Amino acid sequence: MFCPKCGSDIEEIKICPNCSSDLEKIIQSNNLTENQIISIKSRQKTYNLIIKFGFLGLAGVILIMFFIAANSISKGGMEIMKIQSVGGRTLEEAYYAELGKIYSGYAMITRTLGIFFASVMVWLGLKE
Repeated sequence: MFCPKCGSDIEEIKICPNCSSDLEKIIQSNNLTENQIISIKSRQKTYNLIIKFGFLGLAGVILIMFFIAANSISKGGMEIMKIQSVGGRTLEEAYYAELGKIYSGYAMITRTLGIFFASVMVWLGLKE
């Protein structure tokens, strides 16, 4: 049997454990047939599937955006590392080389955050 309110698959009980609806009252007041209840369940499954694909799509967009940002940060760091003075090896060149490494670290953190947030979105989409 299915709950006519939320569409959950339930045993032959009087109250839905998912949404706490009084099933006997709903069925008696609406005179719902088993086919109507199955139709409600079908619509609920379709809705859940749309929500899952929405979360997966959003996770993909988040991941792509974080990786684009990380790539931009990394390129900026590489450009900073290439800065050279006219007079030869100076303290500024060493500073820029270290600054480029820091930017590479920020890029790695950005990629990691992107993977984390995308994973959270996938989890939210797949949990029931």
